[in-house]
Amino acid sequence: MDLEDFRAHQDKYTIVDVRNSSEVSENPIFSCSISIPLADLKSRIDEIPHDKLIAVHCAGGYRSAIGSSLIASLIGEGKPVYDIGEHIKEFDEQPAVE
Repeated sequence: MDLEDFRAHQDKYTIVDVRNSSEVSENPIFSCSISIPLADLKSRIDEIPHDKLIAVHCAGGYRSAIGSSLIASLIGEGKPVYDIGEHIKEFDEQPAVE
């Protein structure tokens, strides 16, 4: 995945946040993301639009790896699904608590 393109053009991506609802409400990372907890992903796959590139994230990488793989297998269109979990700390805009 081209992270520079993602940084500059997030509107070209459908961003799927696979964290739990409580995590999302406590620390939203992308204002335009679709929140679907990993446990609900299979049953809610139809909520993910296919008209853009798909980028998946969680809090640190483990769930997004599973989520991106699951989405890719379920949409079955050969469309790339990117896991940005390893890079999510670069985008986390939550101010540090002092």
